[in-house]
Amino acid sequence: MKRTSGGPLAVLLAVLLAVVVGAGDARAASGGAGGTDGGGSASAPLTGPEDGGGGGGGQGAARAAAAEAVRAYWTPERMRQAEYQGGGHQGGGHRGGGPSQGATRQAGPRAADPSAEPGSVPPAAASTPGPPAAAAEIPTRVGRVLYVDPFDGKDKACDGNALNSGSRRLVVTSGSCVYSRAGHAWMNNWVFVPGYFHGNAPYGTFVGDWGYTFNAWINDGNANYDFGLATTHPNESGRRLVDAVGGDGFAWNQSKELFVSANGYSVNGQIPSGCGGYTRPAAFGGIEMPCAPSDGGLSRGGRWLMNVDPDTTLGYVNGVTSVHQPSGWLQSPYVNTEFRDFYYRVADS
Repeated sequence: MKRTSGGPLAVLLAVLLAVVVGAGDARAASGGAGGTDGGGSASAPLTGPEDGGGGGGGQGAARAAAAEAVRAYWTPERMRQAEYQGGGHQGGGHRGGGPSQGATRQAGPRAADPSAEPGSVPPAAASTPGPPAAAAEIPTRVGRVLYVDPFDGKDKACDGNALNSGSRRLVVTSGSCVYSRAGHAWMNNWVFVPGYFHGNAPYGTFVGDWGYTFNAWINDGNANYDFGLATTHPNESGRRLVDAVGGDGFAWNQSKELFVSANGYSVNGQIPSGCGGYTRPAAFGGIEMPCAPSDGGLSRGGRWLMNVDPDTTLGYVNGVTSVHQPSGWLQSPYVNTEFRDFYYRVADS
């Protein structure tokens, strides 16, 4: 996929990220629509050297070897022991097992755009289903995101979800699960394990290829942009993510008051948890919903799903868990036109 510069600031960010990553291949994508304060988005490889998009030759082989090394790193024991990548932003704070990712800026509500039309990308069922999950109640598209945080070198855990796209290899999560603001670098040894269950990977392990998030999250922790995407390598059987487990759709410019289900892994458990409820506008500009699962708060990065088909369980992602407040409220960025444009820049990668 071609990536274009988002102006002088984006070019400067790309250069700085290249120095941090040490590979010289962080790239900045074009800015968001409508002159909003998102500041564009940035991307960097989560595994190995960039291969120029061709995927062949020596560099392609090197990336494949790097992906296998990452997969081998995540033994069942490492998966079980990975620390929860904390939750609350209240006052710039943090709660949970991991270190703070830096203070976050709770920007004021964004002005409504009367020209913003709601839209969506449809979900997709698995085309080459894998074996059943270890427990029937585990949604196949919900999974654990695991990585090494460059800030402290520790194994960490977030949540993610398979998202339908042209490439059929996309994961949606929070920005804090692909980029470490405290470490000023992209996460290392990044993998997505759909249907994760107590260290088991029933559908295989999908190693991260490229990570993407908004510059406004990278630069100042703007909670309105705590949103991330990641492309993945095929699993051990050579299947792409959405082929193996299916992918939910993606929706933008939806009402801020509608029924959604939030799913992810709890801070105290090794199996998915969740809750359903009606969203409302949040003071910082995003959306929020009440959620107090009995086994603890949900981790960052978990999906918010609307318009769920009761027969297929497929729905449309219109948010991700960015914060689980001590009061029991989950908070997510509001997915608007900027997020649509961000998705389409990545969808076919």
